[in-house]
Amino acid sequence: PIELMTANLPGGATMEFVWIEPGTFTMGASDWEPGHPDGPQHEVTISRGFYLGKYEITQEQWETVMGTRPYEKKDNDNRYWRDDPKHPAILISWFDVQAFIGRLNDAEGSEQYRLPTEAEWEYACRAGTTTMWSFGNDESLVGDYAWFRENTFGVDPQETYAHEVGTKLPNPWGLHDMYGNVWEWTGDWYFDSYPEHSQLDPTGPKFGTSRVLRGGAYDRPPGDLRSAFRRSLQPDMGGHQALRTGARLVKYMPGD
Repeated sequence: PIELMTANLPGGATMEFVWIEPGTFTMGASDWEPGHPDGPQHEVTISRGFYLGKYEITQEQWETVMGTRPYEKKDNDNRYWRDDPKHPAILISWFDVQAFIGRLNDAEGSEQYRLPTEAEWEYACRAGTTTMWSFGNDESLVGDYAWFRENTFGVDPQETYAHEVGTKLPNPWGLHDMYGNVWEWTGDWYFDSYPEHSQLDPTGPKFGTSRVLRGGAYDRPPGDLRSAFRRSLQPDMGGHQALRTGARLVKYMPGD
């Protein structure tokens, strides 16, 4: 059974989380997957369970905690966002997310919130699967689980924006929008390839210039939504550069 938890945020909003059990998985893309190598494959153990956001951070959650609307830009073409409390918060840099996390932790009085590591993100995304997506290798099913190019830019009239969270099917562990909708920041610095040896709770390199993004976005093709697919963006990039970028959070309960 899926274990859920609801957290109260400063300002009155709530955020739902799914419990992710510790475990071991194969990280990275198989040799037969198309596109970028996203490898090499290697064994990773996540030794500590954690709660992960059931959904991406929403506009309502962002506004109640931060009191800002970064997605409402005068120079932003309104074709690319909708003013809706249940839509993802976008146009947020990695540093913006750190400020959001800081507000949450300050309210709790302890370090309970953070971004997932890249390994934690892929582990939760795969949800025990080894296929290109958690629902298998059938590209025709992507639209059941994700907002992506074909059901946003590819429809008439075009819906060229991130959509309400949770409106597509969840993965086997109960997480929504792990594919598509918006790119999601992780805590790791980006590096070109993984080590070939097994790893325990990896956190990426100690230094870098860009942070890892995962999950794809509403303007991307199916191949960019694969469980192993990764890209990067400089952490100070907000505004138009982060037009399709959001986040979901890890939470620990006191005593975990």
